[in-house]
Amino acid sequence: MEKEERPHKNTSITNEKEITFDETDRSDVQDPHHDGLVITLDIINHFIRWILIDGGSSVNIILLDALKRINIPEAEIIKRSSVLIGFSGETKHTIGEIKLHIYIEEVNNMQHFCVIRTLSSYNVILGKPWIHDMKVVPSTYHQCVKMPTPWGTVKITGD
Repeated sequence: MEKEERPHKNTSITNEKEITFDETDRSDVQDPHHDGLVITLDIINHFIRWILIDGGSSVNIILLDALKRINIPEAEIIKRSSVLIGFSGETKHTIGEIKLHIYIEEVNNMQHFCVIRTLSSYNVILGKPWIHDMKVVPSTYHQCVKMPTPWGTVKITGD
């Protein structure tokens, strides 16, 4: 996650009323691929890279190290330990919870995150709570997500 360098714009907005995908949405995807969907988003006015979109996750997760890099003090974390159970049955204890704003093309949404201290390839995992709240339609095949807004459909391309 790099704060100083602003990534290229990875969102676009159209006047579409329904959300569909076609081959033009795959213009930058190299085949064959089996990649997870990883994006960059503006979370509390910081571009956070390496965000995994995971429709199998029942919670949103943020790493403690990611919070530290954007200068969120540990005092802002609500200390409430819970246990997360992974796909293979492994358990991970959270160190608490935090609410953070996510901004996408003029849409501001507050999301609840479980905070964990671990090593990971990702800074954030956005799961079903974010996907459902924002009515996001992810496509790993097209390596993008689309979501409705009052101004049209926003497309966020994968990194």
